Amino acid sequence: MGMRYTVLTYIFNGYERVHEVREKDPDADYVLVTDDPNLRSETWRVVYDPMPRFSVFAKCYTVRFHPFRYADTPIVVRVDGSIGINKSLKPLVDEFERGKYARCLMIHPHRNTLPSEYDVWVKTRGYPRSQADKCMVAFKRMDYDLMQEGLYQGCFEIVRDTFNNNAINDLTFGLLCLMGTGSIERIDQTVTSAVINRFFSGLKVLPVSEDIITDGDLMTWYYHNSDKAIPQKTDLIAPIFAGKPVTCFYPNRKRK
Repeated sequence: MGMRYTVLTYIFNGYERVHEVREKDPDADYVLVTDDPNLRSETWRVVYDPMPRFSVFAKCYTVRFHPFRYADTPIVVRVDGSIGINKSLKPLVDEFERGKYARCLMIHPHRNTLPSEYDVWVKTRGYPRSQADKCMVAFKRMDYDLMQEGLYQGCFEIVRDTFNNNAINDLTFGLLCLMGTGSIERIDQTVTSAVINRFFSGLKVLPVSEDIITDGDLMTWYYHNSDKAIPQKTDLIAPIFAGKPVTCFYPNRKRK
């Protein structure tokens, strides 16, 4: 009998360290894609894909938006290399299948519009304002309402192999390539959010909160290339999907 689902991660250019799976689900395939021919793991099945001449973000997004290129199952749980797996993800996959969801999205806990996300990147991460403005023009040309609420994080999701999901991924990846300056566009969560909100708002989505990767139960979110966990935050906003309030399967904790 084949595997039920794939847990997919990636590490390129030595940007992250390997976080070994602490408790594996025997019905899951754990795949780690890398450009390092010497990378080894005791718990991940390592797939070597050098992708020469690609930037590190282009490599990451190639995996992120083409998950079924690396998976043999109809469901993929895709996580960034900075996320460690602590337990079997079976309870989450059970809920995903029970509700016949197409996609599981992690709702952004602190911002819910695209401009607010760009503002933070410009102010705190040195992201060029000119590039943010360029992206805004692209969204407007899509007839996208910049005040539309609904912002999703890109470091975790569950995706089912369907026509709509593949169309979302293809369109998002194509836009990232077109919107970049000299390389692929760096901020992918805004583009993914715009594509889903504008063209796929009827998608059946299982929303989860950021706590799913920060409370340390199923997963742990680590600082880049570190074994130090990113702490949970309490300054959370109400979860929104495509402009409407939603109830997260994995809920945010109450504010302190």
